[in-house]
Amino acid sequence: MEKRKIDIKKIFKNNKKKIIVISIILLILLIIIISNIFKPKETTESKLEIEPIKKRSIGTSIAATGVIEASNTKNVVSALTGSEIKTVNVKEGDKVTPGQVICTFDTSTIQDALNTAQKSLGISQAQANIGIESARRNLNDAIKNKDTQISTTQADVDNALKAYQDAQNQLENAKKDLSQKQLALDSFNKTYGTQIAEGNAKKNAYDDATNKYNTQLAVTDTAKLKYETFLDPVTGAPKDSLDAQYVEALNTYNSEQQKLLQAKTTLDNIGNDYLAGKANYDNLNSQLQNLTTQIAQSQSAIPTLEQTVNSLKTTYEKASQALNSASTTADSTIASMQDSLSNAELSSDLNRTTQQAQIDTYKDQISKGILTSTVSGTVTAVNVKPGDIYSGSTIAVIDGVNEFIIEAEIDEYDIADINVGMEVLIKTDATRDEELKGRVIFVASSATENQASQMAGMSTSMNTSGNATYKIQISLDSENDRLRLGMNAKLSIITDSRENVWAVPIDAIHERDNGTKYIEVLKNENENIEQKQELDVVTGLESSYYVEINSDKLTDGMQVIMPEIEGNNSMETLIELMGADAGL
Repeated sequence: MEKRKIDIKKIFKNNKKKIIVISIILLILLIIIISNIFKPKETTESKLEIEPIKKRSIGTSIAATGVIEASNTKNVVSALTGSEIKTVNVKEGDKVTPGQVICTFDTSTIQDALNTAQKSLGISQAQANIGIESARRNLNDAIKNKDTQISTTQADVDNALKAYQDAQNQLENAKKDLSQKQLALDSFNKTYGTQIAEGNAKKNAYDDATNKYNTQLAVTDTAKLKYETFLDPVTGAPKDSLDAQYVEALNTYNSEQQKLLQAKTTLDNIGNDYLAGKANYDNLNSQLQNLTTQIAQSQSAIPTLEQTVNSLKTTYEKASQALNSASTTADSTIASMQDSLSNAELSSDLNRTTQQAQIDTYKDQISKGILTSTVSGTVTAVNVKPGDIYSGSTIAVIDGVNEFIIEAEIDEYDIADINVGMEVLIKTDATRDEELKGRVIFVASSATENQASQMAGMSTSMNTSGNATYKIQISLDSENDRLRLGMNAKLSIITDSRENVWAVPIDAIHERDNGTKYIEVLKNENENIEQKQELDVVTGLESSYYVEINSDKLTDGMQVIMPEIEGNNSMETLIELMGADAGL
């Protein structure tokens, strides 16, 4: 019976992580069911969720739990995998104290890489500075070109506007002049219309009398010629005064002469009356003709002026459009040059940050080229010799120490991603929010005792998978007097990391059908969904919440729009966000 009880404890310890996961899921399900039962039936208005895009330090990690144990043995390891061991300064049986050199590494290759990286940084910065200055010159040239071009185009607009306005003034003046002349004609007709009409009547009567007189004169001359045919050409006496034809011709001639005298008398009478007022009539008539002619000329000039005004208006509008187009084009060029300058500066900063991070890494590696003991004890094993290429295994073993280590079981899915020397972030309930640091010092090559057989006596509702687990050990690089044996520790084993990179929450990444990825950002500071726009990005390292993004259009202050989470999918989404380890 006692044996059974001990087995159950061991099984619970080895499967503690899975039991906690299942318990949390069951608890969350219970909470959601209860909250849905008592949740008020109301509709809430969705609010646009945004988050600033920042440069962050992100990394991928494997989550695990472990137990703080005591170790009398210190496995000495280093992070300089792939480096040649230059000297080994201890042997089995040596007594060591903290700070004593265990071995040294040949860091000449790292030093060469550091020198190359520093030289490359200098060259890259010089090239970047040249690119930035070139982009700045282009921006300044674009601004100057805009001023020159706008000044020239504005002069064209001003000239076209002046010509248009002058033509409008001429047209208005012509219309006013025509109106004044028409008013003058109306006034003239009112004042002198009767006199001109009387003069026209007298002239017409005089012309009629003249025509009648001339007609009668012609008739009289014809009668005279016929009468003279009956006279002797020498004496002028009638050839035969008794001739009936002669008598008829004489009578006709005398009658026509009488009519001619009457026509002459009428003409003289009418002519005297007409000629008496002819000077005044001619003067008034001349004024009338002059006014009429001026009006006709003004009327004929107005269509030409209107055509000129329309033509100059079109010229002015085209000049204005050219000015707007030139301004828009210049502004677009300036904006493009500004973007180029900003991109050059951002690219320079990113490149400098990346290269400086590499330089700092090389310097850190060089500083670790001399490996010293952190504890006191006796060297019981030395596993390397000068000339070896360090693979990450234990360099030496020191017994007789008394220090804390953390032991953890890692699932077979993750164990291949864990290597000796990896950094580990550690949290415990006892140390509150303080984050301790450690490093992997041991990774088992074979699985721990089969988990499925250990769980055989437990309820099948636990749904154990029977996956193999592997033991790892983690050294504590941070000291804390609150730690005690047997305490549980939450572990984040860092498998990869990026420093100072643009990053957004994973949920903010969208993918198109063609495989390209993008995020949605606000066009301005107003949190208005109508003002969003798509920004193409390339994703990089992905952590449990953030993902690295790259784009030449990223700038400080950008706001990424987060997708809405549907209420009916909250449980599914929550579990998905918790990940395979449910966030542990």
